[in-house]
Amino acid sequence: MKTVLITGASGFLGHHLVHRFIERGDTYVIAILGRPEDKANALPDSKNLTVYPSSALFTTDFGHVDTLIHTAFSRGDNLPGLTSSIELTERIIELVNKNDVASIINISSQGIYKGLKPGEKAGEDGVIEPNTAYGLAKWAVENMLKLGCEKSYTNIRMASLSTNARFLDFFVDSVIAGRDITVTAPNQYASIMDVSDAVAGIVAVESIAVDSRECVYNLGPSVQYSILDYAQSSNALGRQYGYSPVSVNVDDKGGDFAICMDCSKLISQTGWKSVVTKEIMLQNMFKNKEKK
Repeated sequence: MKTVLITGASGFLGHHLVHRFIERGDTYVIAILGRPEDKANALPDSKNLTVYPSSALFTTDFGHVDTLIHTAFSRGDNLPGLTSSIELTERIIELVNKNDVASIINISSQGIYKGLKPGEKAGEDGVIEPNTAYGLAKWAVENMLKLGCEKSYTNIRMASLSTNARFLDFFVDSVIAGRDITVTAPNQYASIMDVSDAVAGIVAVESIAVDSRECVYNLGPSVQYSILDYAQSSNALGRQYGYSPVSVNVDDKGGDFAICMDCSKLISQTGWKSVVTKEIMLQNMFKNKEKK
């Protein structure tokens, strides 16, 4: 049985990863909680799982670890949080180098790529031009691994998750509240992914033999939709949940911009593919908000 260590295991992506590996039944999971105050309540009860607080990461001998999956990272453009995340990653690279850890998989971001024209996709050799502090921090971490990691390393440049796409939250909340929507960037395109597809892709990369893994994989859906399309789809789907249609208006402030990645390398090597559609993602958002 192989061993996987997951940092940020109490975060949204991290705890879904823990569940997926435990469900497979062939992996022993070491889960590191993201912050001292985090609890392990959301994690499964399994003989194949041991949970540690974040303080134990650099003080515990975990024995042999086949892959450390690094998901712990600050969200958004919070500069103090991003600085702490970069410093944490530096210490994790040192931990990997000095201990019996065969490989590391770092969760990076599509935000490191230069913005494209609608319809274009960035391959793993695409132009690097982060336009946010978060994207720049992720690019810095990739370079830290390249320059300092002595073990096998892989960066997964991941599309944004639907739960982190604030404009989707805004559209769904507006429909629920009966507020009209004004779209100011109708010609901007986004590529959004459900967490279940993301987890399946990360597990697929981990399943590749360590000495056969590439240094970089793109992970995201093969389609992109305009911000206007997301707004209109949210409005249309709201009717299924009993909400009256709202007006979707356009106040075009100009600018064509797209984010979408070519994920053919990952697909060809593992058979992974994104299966959760835009409509299903939005339906899940409506369902989750109704439960609260």
